[in-house]
Amino acid sequence: MDRNLRLLGIGVGLRMLGNALYFPFLALFLVNQLHVGYVGVGLIITGVGLIQLPCTLVGGGLADRFERLHMILIGLGAETFATVGLAYAFSVHSLVLAIATAAVGGSITSLAGPAFSAYIADFAEGSERTRGFTFFRIGFNAGYSAGVTLGGLLVTRVGFAGAVAVAAVIVGGGTLFLLVTLAPSPRDLARRRSNGSVAPGAPTAPRAPSRSLGATLGMIGRNRPALELLLAFLLASLVAGQWGVTFPLYVHNVLGISYSFLGIGLALNGLVVVFGQTATTESVIGQRHTSIAAWGIGLYAVAFVGLGLAGWLATLPLVVFFVAVVVLTIGENLVTIPQATLPSNVAPKEEIGAYNGVFGTVAGVGFVISVLLGGIVLSLTSNPLTVWLLLVAPAVPAVLLFRHAARGLRPEVDRA
Repeated sequence: MDRNLRLLGIGVGLRMLGNALYFPFLALFLVNQLHVGYVGVGLIITGVGLIQLPCTLVGGGLADRFERLHMILIGLGAETFATVGLAYAFSVHSLVLAIATAAVGGSITSLAGPAFSAYIADFAEGSERTRGFTFFRIGFNAGYSAGVTLGGLLVTRVGFAGAVAVAAVIVGGGTLFLLVTLAPSPRDLARRRSNGSVAPGAPTAPRAPSRSLGATLGMIGRNRPALELLLAFLLASLVAGQWGVTFPLYVHNVLGISYSFLGIGLALNGLVVVFGQTATTESVIGQRHTSIAAWGIGLYAVAFVGLGLAGWLATLPLVVFFVAVVVLTIGENLVTIPQATLPSNVAPKEEIGAYNGVFGTVAGVGFVISVLLGGIVLSLTSNPLTVWLLLVAPAVPAVLLFRHAARGLRPEVDRA
């Protein structure tokens, strides 16, 4: 694997170490400290997410027109300053300032999102591309696992605002690390050659796409398998997105599990990824991406329904919680493989960034809707089993769409 992909994984690990100090506990802080209702939490996170969604879409086109590396560094720098702003906002208990800071900083960061995927795709194709995304995810979750473990302690010891301040320092450190160590991708170097800024003899870049974003969307819309994949990933995100906000709210406020055990469970999620993602990836190399996605979302559904049964029967909630974390993380390991790789595989070479932007935006739409949906369901019913049966329902059409889309994909595109 190329050295730069390993460095990118390390840098993203530092970034997630910072983010995980506070983000998994954000909904709990809003509910229990700022006294925001479940629906209010859903509306806040949904609103901020909606503001950022167009940025992901636009960022995909920008990743094809500018250097991937520059966009990555700009996005991480914006995230650092946004985290500083959040720390101040929470220290003065200003919900309005926190929302404004998250919206502005998150929008700039979202512009850079597709550049990460495009950067990785520049270095590898086929199974090696799958492995490249796997290492990126391992770095992502190694940082998450360490961060959420430390975050549970920091929130208890120094308060939520203090934890966010520490997060800002760590995210900034990760940004500086990549600024110093990360090299331009082959496509970045080729663009510099085209602009006359590197020595003669280097390859030239594919010409930046001349079509508009609307034309790119039209091209995807006319590609039935790609369109089915987009819808399938949207539905899958409605289920998987419950992990981010609804899951910790349910575990703490319904199952009665403490912050400490919640932090350990969230850390276990990261550990299962760090020590299991490579083995998971290697075990499915050569399998269809669409089948991998179907298996993964099925495991999410099993884990969430198990949590509902534990709450409904009031039986061994702590044991079921830890088992559910392991099961859904295996599902996460599976779903992430096609989610990260398929957009680059189905894209023309000159539009890898744009396709990742479109798929990333659709995943973001799914997450935003999932947060709002989770808040609404939690506020409408107190029956734990009903809660999770409603929230995992989109898994059924998602699996069917993945299966149907497979019929229209070339084998080399759909193989991990």
